[in-house]
Amino acid sequence: MATKKPQRPAPKPDMIPAAFWSYLVGISVLVLGGLGVYWLMENATPKPMRVQVLLDNRCEIIDDAFMATSEPDGARAVFVKGVAYLNTTNKAKIMVKVNDKYPGFQFESGKSDAAPRVTIKVNCDTGDRTQRTLDAMKEQFKNK
Repeated sequence: MATKKPQRPAPKPDMIPAAFWSYLVGISVLVLGGLGVYWLMENATPKPMRVQVLLDNRCEIIDDAFMATSEPDGARAVFVKGVAYLNTTNKAKIMVKVNDKYPGFQFESGKSDAAPRVTIKVNCDTGDRTQRTLDAMKEQFKNK
């Protein structure tokens, strides 16, 4: 009498082997991890850019009394007809300060992230001490 071997059931044609899923998950993790590292490296390094800074002057002071600056690289540019161009990086913070030609005064706007085009509003409605400084600037730099 011959012994019969137990027969394995035939694989179903629509069944995907477990090893395939393991490889698929492994490859997905590697690809997504690589993309993440690439993205971090691309965004970690500051890239040079030219920023057009538009001055929204809400003061009674001439535009020449202000200048655009960037941190941390210290790039500076004066305004001509309300526009200044800074050569800085995409990681810089852009602000408006008093032009270096007028060292006796102090003013600094809020900081904005660098972008190809940035509009910064200069508003002279501030506290008492700053108001006295701005009044002195207004007197010296009145629009004529």
